[in-house]
Amino acid sequence: MKRIAINGMGRIGRAALKIIVNTPELELIAVNDIATIENIVYLLKYDSIHGVFENEVKVEKEYLIIDGKRIRFINEKNPENLPWEELEIDIVIESTGIFTHYEDSVKHIKAGAKTVVLSGPSKSPEVPTVVHGVNSEDGKTNIFSCASCTTNNISPVIEIIGRRIGIEKAIMTTVHSGTSSNSIVDAPSRNNFRMGRSGMNNLIPTTTGAAKATIKAMPEYEGKFDGMAIRVPITVGSISDITMVTSRNTSVGEINNIIEEEAQTNRYVKVLKASYEPLVSTDIIKSPYGAIADLSLTKVVDGNLIKVLTWYDNEWGFTNQMIREIISL
Repeated sequence: MKRIAINGMGRIGRAALKIIVNTPELELIAVNDIATIENIVYLLKYDSIHGVFENEVKVEKEYLIIDGKRIRFINEKNPENLPWEELEIDIVIESTGIFTHYEDSVKHIKAGAKTVVLSGPSKSPEVPTVVHGVNSEDGKTNIFSCASCTTNNISPVIEIIGRRIGIEKAIMTTVHSGTSSNSIVDAPSRNNFRMGRSGMNNLIPTTTGAAKATIKAMPEYEGKFDGMAIRVPITVGSISDITMVTSRNTSVGEINNIIEEEAQTNRYVKVLKASYEPLVSTDIIKSPYGAIADLSLTKVVDGNLIKVLTWYDNEWGFTNQMIREIISL
């Protein structure tokens, strides 16, 4: 059983805790956050998106007690000072969104952890990007990134179509629910003026790190793939529009048959779901899949221009993907 610690109890950190405590292959030993233990317990119990936590959560001094299991709670800003060696931590989930560069995340290793898994993309060349199911077999170092929610959503379809048919080039747009990087009301934004506008009543075109992270996971698409995001005023539930030029002519029937076949393989059975249901965004809240391919929306124009749309719970689906990769280590 792997001994796990979580650094950062934001949206992804709390989702990770809820999944891990119900995962027999993993044991959660400790969590670290600068918030108070009482505040974290409250946020674990009550969630505006995913509902009330079904497990019992209590506080006992510096411990979270979840269904009788004691989990050490730590308040420490500097990862180098965390007691990972003392607690014999195998894997740290780094989910603060702050320590994504190699020189920062390696502090967990210096503190005694054996492996660090980043819950977001890293710009450091020393940190490989691993998307569960897509390139899980690639060489992993003791620090690696599980990319982003959108990368985990689009990469399976791109990998599958690229392998089965061939892709000359591709571009994607994610219609993405709001996150903490959105402003509630109009406010200054230094690097991206649009992202300073209110996320409550605007569609906001913006950049996405998913394109670069996808290329890090599948470098064969360097110079052949790009993408963007449109932030929309909902709390969770996103959909990616993946448009590809294939290497040969194909059809809607062939594309859908391929995706259905691959979704049943050992490689993708927990990662990708194929659906013909008339889904909308609330239908996929708390879906554990990285991607739900909405095959009723597949389009093919002139033989080799294809469009596939994939739904995802950008919090719960991604976190499940990350946990699956951790279990596989």
